[in-house]
Amino acid sequence: MKLRARNIRPEVLTDPTATRPVLIRLCGLWLALTATEARTLADELHDAADITKETL
Repeated sequence: MKLRARNIRPEVLTDPTATRPVLIRLCGLWLALTATEARTLADELHDAADITKETL
């Protein structure tokens, strides 16, 4: 399955009382992450952006 949208507006929130306190909403889908998972995702997104920038 592929989902592609031109104007996705991600929303990032925090809930300090939750087990997974970093909340990301994309296209109505909520993801709950730990701080470590959020940092890993951010690193992977950053790396992918760097690779994409190098190939353009």
